[in-house]
Amino acid sequence: MPEHTTEAQISAFVMPDGAVGAKFTDTLDIDQEAHRLYMGDNWSGGVDIFDIGTTEPVLLQTVRMWGSVFGVCVAKDVNKVFAGLSGSIVAVIDIDPAAARPNAVIARIDTGGRGSADLLDYDPVHRKVYVANRNDGFLTAIDAVTNEVVKRIEGLGKALEQPRFNPADGMVYLAGNGDNVLYQVDPVRDALVNTFDIGDDCSPNGMAINPETNQALLACSNRQRPHTVIWDLNTQSIASVIEESGCGDGAIYSAAVDRFFFAASGFGSGPVMGVFGENPVRFITNVPTERGSSWVAFDETNRVVYAPAIRNGKPALIKFPLPE
Repeated sequence: MPEHTTEAQISAFVMPDGAVGAKFTDTLDIDQEAHRLYMGDNWSGGVDIFDIGTTEPVLLQTVRMWGSVFGVCVAKDVNKVFAGLSGSIVAVIDIDPAAARPNAVIARIDTGGRGSADLLDYDPVHRKVYVANRNDGFLTAIDAVTNEVVKRIEGLGKALEQPRFNPADGMVYLAGNGDNVLYQVDPVRDALVNTFDIGDDCSPNGMAINPETNQALLACSNRQRPHTVIWDLNTQSIASVIEESGCGDGAIYSAAVDRFFFAASGFGSGPVMGVFGENPVRFITNVPTERGSSWVAFDETNRVVYAPAIRNGKPALIKFPLPE
């Protein structure tokens, strides 16, 4: 067994035959309070809702969409889930259980681009959703209360990836894969403040932030040299480069367990979930995952890690317990 690897008992919920379509999952997110997992699912043509109140997920329904689904994020305080779609559209799902039609699409927001509305993140302080218009070179700010576009931050580079709101400094950060940079955006003015050259051949896809330490994990996509960059948001410079895990897509941070999770689906020895933690951030272990495990979510109640996968040509939601 390779060094720094933790074997885990992985189980899966495989989508039923009737749900299978043509593509697959990009991202997923969890409403920790309601114990609901939301997964973009291009096989079923929408957003799957799972009950994760126990360690065995139960598929409740698929909220149908028009177009391919990319980013998904929960905006709990406004009882909505936002989903980035093809055609530059963002769909809004009402998740208020007291609503007349719970889990219905209540708005379709046109962000004005030609490509897809891709990865997104919710800023609960300013109640805005930030959407990376990946191939259009701009970031869209949406009012999460009114479901209206507030502003487009223009003039950014190619291959825009994960935006993240950082409560520590009140800024929004956006991973720029094409130009290998981090963009810093002021959510009060919705204006670009700085562009930081990463200074390492990272080409980040995902990004996760620990606001307590003001450290970010950059999910590098470099296939020739799989690795992970830890970025110091105080100095706006590299804090460390970790070689034990890397080359993937999604990354999250869970304050409940003080852990970063990086879905390194392109790692050299095979797909893994990289686990990192502590201060300064260090590599803890890799958990071997499966083909298609390019994203991650963590159930804080049951301490279960979730990821998408492909089994026998069908989409699956895999899970394993938090490595101790």
